Amino acid sequence: MRTRAPASLVALALAAVVVLLPFAACSKDEGSQFCAAGSACDADASHPGDDGSLFGVDHGTPKGLAVEPSNPTLLVTDTTNLPSLQLTAQMTYGDGTTIGVPASWTVDRIDIASVGAGNGLVDATGQVYGRATVTAKAQGLAASTTVTVTAKTTVNVDGIPASSASLLAGSSAPDPAVTAIGYPYDGTVFPRGLVAPEIMWDLGLAGDEYMLRLVAPYVDLSVLFTADPPSRFTMPQALWNTFVASAAGSDAKVELHRLTNGQAFLSAQETWHVADANLRGLVYFWNVSQGQLLKADLTIGQVSTVFSPGSYQGICGSAPCGSGNPRALNSGLPASPPWEDNGVGNRCVACHSVSKNGAKLAGVFSKGGSSGPLGFVDLQTTLIDSIGDYTASGMLTAITPDGALAVMNTNDKKAHLVDATSGATIAGGLDALTNVCDPMFSADGKHFAIAASCTGGTNFVLEFSHSDLVLYDFDQPSQAFSNARTIVAGGGPAGAALAFPSLTPDAKWLVFQGGDYSRAKYGTQQHGSDDLYVAAAQPGASPIALDGANGKAVLPPDSLHLNYAPTVSPIVAGGYYWVVFTSPRDYGNRMVSPEQAPPNDATYANHKQLWVTAIDTAVGATDPSHPAFWLPGQDAAAANMFGYWTLAPCKDTTNDAGPSTCQSGFECCSGFCRDTGTGFVCTNNPGGCSQVGEKCASDADCCGAGQSLGCIAGICQSTAK
Repeated sequence: MRTRAPASLVALALAAVVVLLPFAACSKDEGSQFCAAGSACDADASHPGDDGSLFGVDHGTPKGLAVEPSNPTLLVTDTTNLPSLQLTAQMTYGDGTTIGVPASWTVDRIDIASVGAGNGLVDATGQVYGRATVTAKAQGLAASTTVTVTAKTTVNVDGIPASSASLLAGSSAPDPAVTAIGYPYDGTVFPRGLVAPEIMWDLGLAGDEYMLRLVAPYVDLSVLFTADPPSRFTMPQALWNTFVASAAGSDAKVELHRLTNGQAFLSAQETWHVADANLRGLVYFWNVSQGQLLKADLTIGQVSTVFSPGSYQGICGSAPCGSGNPRALNSGLPASPPWEDNGVGNRCVACHSVSKNGAKLAGVFSKGGSSGPLGFVDLQTTLIDSIGDYTASGMLTAITPDGALAVMNTNDKKAHLVDATSGATIAGGLDALTNVCDPMFSADGKHFAIAASCTGGTNFVLEFSHSDLVLYDFDQPSQAFSNARTIVAGGGPAGAALAFPSLTPDAKWLVFQGGDYSRAKYGTQQHGSDDLYVAAAQPGASPIALDGANGKAVLPPDSLHLNYAPTVSPIVAGGYYWVVFTSPRDYGNRMVSPEQAPPNDATYANHKQLWVTAIDTAVGATDPSHPAFWLPGQDAAAANMFGYWTLAPCKDTTNDAGPSTCQSGFECCSGFCRDTGTGFVCTNNPGGCSQVGEKCASDADCCGAGQSLGCIAGICQSTAK
């Protein structure tokens, strides 16, 4: 192993290699010309001596190729001086002779290491640590070795003196003051690809110096920094990206060390798990404080407005209202103003749902009392396509995965099918239902879940004290709902009021809210006591409390049983179902309840925020969930509700600048994402089997389909960790 030297020294070293190893490049016409491996001269760096004759000595037929050294390790201790390693290709011939030969070289993980195509020189990238397979090809044979790149390094963010760094690194005495990390929680499962979480703790002093140590199988990273009370620290994003990419699929031990008044302590320890998953997609939610719908891109931690709902004073009457602002059906000439003001002069649109493909949003355009007709928004253009019957009293919505149809749940607890193109109601099997609430379609569009027998409370669709969860089969071509069966009955271990059912992508499990009342806030300083549960999507299933997601082991008493409105991501990733839900729980030391009687309890003192939990796909008889993390990009000073998880609008296969870049097939309108030689881009159907994340019609379409890998809701997905 060696570290990188100046370019002049590298040139001299390579020249020496050529002298010592005369077959460092393939020859042509008795060595009079040379060519690079993989060129038209020689695709695999073979040479005229394929019969084993070297310098007139016949060693026989090539029998085997090996890469030396075998399975080496590169250790990074200084990210500004990355190590290199010279690999050689060793050919064994028929007479037993082993000789170094020229070869062409490739590596399967270019994020971990690079390799010289013609010389076998391996360089650590310093971006990701782990195992990479390096392959050599020569004279029609191939051989591989595993190069393990690890790191044990320290990054000094705030210029901590060397003396302080030494004390922190050697500290092990328990801290008498700082004894726990307030956020993130012990046992949290993080995916790859998110913005770095803000780490928070209490009882530190001004001027304290800290070391955060993160240890995973391939990386031992120490970060030095300062943090005055209220104590918080966010890792530099590039450093966080390196850590989670290196720790993907494994546990990470987390230590917080503190140096105060010349004494160093080991303050807190906990364990996180980094899932081998990258959460692509968007979460659409209602920002109560702004009175509008927002969308969060988890990968960049940014939140933006979804669309402009238009002025609440617009009347339109029988005339068109202009592009992107259609007249509501049957509107006539309503009194002015015809719409409910969202507080900033626009129409109020709160309750919503989004098609799985990210193409269409269905939202209630309120004309008073938070009820009104359904409107449909094209999420590519952000223009309103249609608004339904102005006289309707819609409150909640559900939309099919392709955005063609929706269900409107009215304030009198009825349900109607709606055409998303026109906004018109479609007569059908749902019209006869009464006392139904909280509709939701499955990710494959073949099932429909709803809370039935919603009774008690104020006899309002959002407020009830008893309900059952019912599942239907749905056939979209015939628009038929059939085979109604009760999955969980109210009054059991999940409580009497069962609400907001959401199916996992494979439709095997139902995640829902259960407790004593359906609504978070109601009456005068009252709130529902609710938690999240999961149950098999089978009649009479026994619900399992999601104690990890509910924060049973990590939250103060005042923040418990305040978990509402879950929705499941349409993509299985890293062996987990990912669920976003609403809760006014404490958030580190950024949002802390006084833990007193209302209005100074968590429900009224804190802001509702969106949280994300990972649920093991291997659901058994015990809790499969893990402590939740705060959804990045939110305004912690605002109230946010009703997160709805969906894919981002798909990317074209070609555009003016060429093919769209991608990381997975479900990002592409074609359904396929492949590396065409210059990186992964959206492509038309390349033929052959579909990779994980790509389009499929059945399990047989997926490469390596088996027990944990198959076609789930039209996408090849794996439930394995």
